This record gives sequence, C-alpha cells and structure tokens, in this order.
Amino acid sequence: MEVINDDQNQNGYYNQNQYQQPYQNPYGYQQPNQNQMPPYPKPSNNLVWGILTTILCCLPFGIVSIVFASKVDSLWYSGRYQEAKDAARKAGTWAIVSASIGLLFFIIYIVVVVLAAAKGISTGLTDYMDLY
Repeated sequence: MEVINDDQNQNGYYNQNQYQQPYQNPYGYQQPNQNQMPPYPKPSNNLVWGILTTILCCLPFGIVSIVFASKVDSLWYSGRYQEAKDAARKAGTWAIVSASIGLLFFIIYIVVVVLAAAKGISTGLTDYMDLY
C-alpha cells in the first residue's frame, strides 16, 4: 500500500490550490467586505453646497469643496468609511470657507461704496445718469 502525502492527491500530483496566492489588485483597489456593516450611516457629500459656493461666492475654494465632495461616494462604496467621512468633512469645511470669503468681500465692497458715496467719489454705479 502506497502512503499518500497530504500535499499529494490520489494521482501523486501536488495540490496546486494550496500553493496559489490570493489575487491582489495591482492598482490598490480593495473590494469591500460584503458582510461588514458600515460603522455609521453614509455622510452627506456636501456637493450642493460646494456647487452653490463656487457659483455664488468664491470660485477657487468652491472648486476644492467640489473635489472633496466628489470623492465621498466612491470612498464609501469601496469600504473606506473613515476616508469618506474625512472627505465629507473637508468638503463642508471648504464650502464654509468659500461662503465666508464671499461674504467678506461683499461686505468690504458695500463699505467701499458707502464711503465713496459719502465723499462724493463716483463708483461707476450711477455714471449712466450723467448722460441725461
């Protein structure tokens, strides 16, 4: 009677499955564990705020907010929950920064116009009246 080693199957060949390495994606993308529940609900991506602050307030900081907001969903659905939460927080922070700077520039503009009007300096807003 021939003794079969644990590494060999009935035909004397080695079991190839035992020596195969698990597949690793070379691009670093990891499939989420389907059985793992997220530790908290999906955060809001703040994309609407990013778009509104880009259009209405301050373009450069609004674009930064949109970039972070666009990352939230892809990070969340790839199972990288903490990174998605951080991206959502950064998107909201940059939207607030953009709105604050836009509001600050608006207040400065109003102050300059009022001071110029008080001193009688033309601001260009009423120059069309001089034509009549």
